[in-house]
Amino acid sequence: MLDSNYQVLKADSVQRLKRSLGSRPEMLERGFDQLCEDLHLSFVITGYAVNTDVQLLLPIGMKQEENQDSENCKRILQILPQLTPAQATDERLWATLCLSAYPEYVQARWPFRAEDGEKLSSHISNHWFANGVRGRMRDNAISRLWWMGYTASRIPDMSVEQVFSILFANSDYRSSLLERNSSANSLNVLVAVLRVSEAAYKAGIPYKRTSFRKFMSRVDTLGGRSSLAALDVKALVEMFSPIYQECYEDPKLDVVEAESD
Repeated sequence: MLDSNYQVLKADSVQRLKRSLGSRPEMLERGFDQLCEDLHLSFVITGYAVNTDVQLLLPIGMKQEENQDSENCKRILQILPQLTPAQATDERLWATLCLSAYPEYVQARWPFRAEDGEKLSSHISNHWFANGVRGRMRDNAISRLWWMGYTASRIPDMSVEQVFSILFANSDYRSSLLERNSSANSLNVLVAVLRVSEAAYKAGIPYKRTSFRKFMSRVDTLGGRSSLAALDVKALVEMFSPIYQECYEDPKLDVVEAESD
């Protein structure tokens, strides 16, 4: 059932949770209802439409073919069918969904052990909350699914599966692409980078983190000098392709990266 007035944690309650779980991460094991009571958490009604009747699939393993990310990226768009990118910057929503609606999924996808000590605090902060662009795009267990699903659904002339095959190849690729203003804020630039990457993969050129980061840095520089968003995809591909090749042929940037989740 679609709830068109979904309640989320108030901002001060999110901050209270962060402080409490940061100093005592074992409190997460109490469950959300108990946390609400112990920490006197409060909620606010939003205009967000949320269908929590749709369930996220639990991973059956940590490898890409086992973690269910691809299917869950589709499901999160059913859970949040009307969400806008502006609304998707709201940490209150993601923290509420992680802690209240889908805690079993978050724990299964990003497992932790109480004996992990200091690492546990940062682990919870990264995957249960959504601090800044990196937190939303890459780290938060649920918001990352939405942003990838939303991105894939916007790409013209490429199926969602084609886009996922590129985005899910390497987590550093995703963050380098989606966390930059040049690509994340311009559909044409995003499409052009995906097409240049796809052409390289088909040509047998493996992903290299240092080379791709250099390439995206060059794209950012170009974006600072001219309005890349005003150019069509074909023009951008023609512009980006030689830059991509140049960065990948640089002998100082020749470290091939293994697949990552």
